[in-house]
Formats: sequence, structure tokens, C-alpha cells
Amino acid sequence: MRPELTEHYIFKDSRAIVLERGFEWDSASDRDPLEWERVTAHYAVRALTSLCEGLIRPMTFGVTRQWVDEEFDVPLGGAGKPPRWNWFLKTPQSPPDAESAYVDEQVMETATLDERSMLAAVDRALDDPCTAPEGDRLAWDELRIDHTWARLPEPERHMENGELCIDDYDNQLHRVRIPLERAHGHIWATKATVWYPFLLGVTNKHGTSYPDGREYDEIIELTISVNWSFWWNPGPGRAMLDQAVNRLIRQGWRDAYPQ
Repeated sequence: MRPELTEHYIFKDSRAIVLERGFEWDSASDRDPLEWERVTAHYAVRALTSLCEGLIRPMTFGVTRQWVDEEFDVPLGGAGKPPRWNWFLKTPQSPPDAESAYVDEQVMETATLDERSMLAAVDRALDDPCTAPEGDRLAWDELRIDHTWARLPEPERHMENGELCIDDYDNQLHRVRIPLERAHGHIWATKATVWYPFLLGVTNKHGTSYPDGREYDEIIELTISVNWSFWWNPGPGRAMLDQAVNRLIRQGWRDAYPQ
């Protein structure tokens, strides 16, 4: 007999909120382009940590870098990658099997994963010496948080006998027992089977236009992938997510795909 379905579940496919932020460099045309990259990457890190505040606890942090055509400011894609292109930051508390989503990772370790350590990881990736091919320059490509804990809304409602069980639609499993941890006065949940509660990523889109036609020298795009219904379906969890997203909108981010 199949166990009774629970109120909440892990999605088969992520639900996503995508925000973007544009930058103009006209007033700093004499600045080293690598410093432009540092400004946008640092801005992205601060957005991630602002988003996570009180909602998400990252367990790993990834930084990738790429070659960009100097004249047209476009990524080279299949034209090869810089040496040591993939950097992966972890802590003693990261999952033992945590690894980068990409190959050839350069592993870094830190005691605590926070804004300061993430900024240091970005600087290490950008400052790592390498010689760009003629006509190209170094840029960051993507920042990723793939391993997360998330603050459980209304734990007294969703937990029974100190345990949390939800359904995993991807694996067709019912009443999956979820790992929990008490920290910072709240209860946090993390992956039991296939998906962590949240996946976060910021991509360097380079020069492009907003839907209103305004041109920017560089645009970065933040994708919030929500994998569990707690924080997507209407309710206290979704209100927590909306509050975090609104913090970013007040900082100058906007919907990347407005209706």
C-alpha cells in the first residue's frame, strides 16, 4: 500500500526566478577591464549573500572564468578556456561528496562560507596568473551555489515527532525523511535524495540591452532555482523568498523576463 502523500514535495523540475543588473563604464573608460570584472563579481557575491540572509545557508561556492573578445566584448565559447578555469570553495561542514558541477576544479577551503570568503575566492580566481590569447581578456563567467540548507517555514506544522517527511516526485518516492539541523534559532533542511532546496547562480552576460532598449556595458543575471514546494507555493515559505527577492530589487536588480 502506497504511503499517504505529504503536503509538500520536491519538484521534478526547478521553478526559477531570474533577475538582472546592468552596469555602465563610460565614466571609467580608463579602468583596467579586469577591475570591471571585479566590480561586477563582487556585486554578484553581495547579492547572493543578501538573498541568502535568513533563508539559505550555502555549503559550497563555485567560480568559473573565461576568455572574452576585447573588441566585441563577447565570450569565446568553444575557443578554449583559461588555465585553472574552475574554482570551488568548500568548508569542513560541506557535504563529504560535494564537488563542482564542472570538471577540472581547483579546490579551495575556508573555515566559514560567508561574504568575505566568497569575495576572497572571486579575487583568487581573477588574480590567478594566466596569459590571454592575443585580442582576448580574462573575465569571470559564473558564480554558483549548488549545495544548500534552507530555513524551514512553520516547522511546528510540518514536522511530526521531530521529523520532516516530504514526497520526491523526481524519484517517485513518498514520505522521504529530510535531514534537519537546528541553527541560529531556526530549523534548516537539506537534500535527502536528488535536489537541494535551492540552487543559485549568477552569469556574466556582458554587453547587451534591457527590454526598455537601454544599453549596458555589462549585465549580470541571477537565477534562483527553487526545488521544493515549501518556498514556491503560496504560504509562509514563499513569503520568505519574496522578501529576499524584494531586497535585491531595492538594490537595483530587476526581472530579467518581464511579462
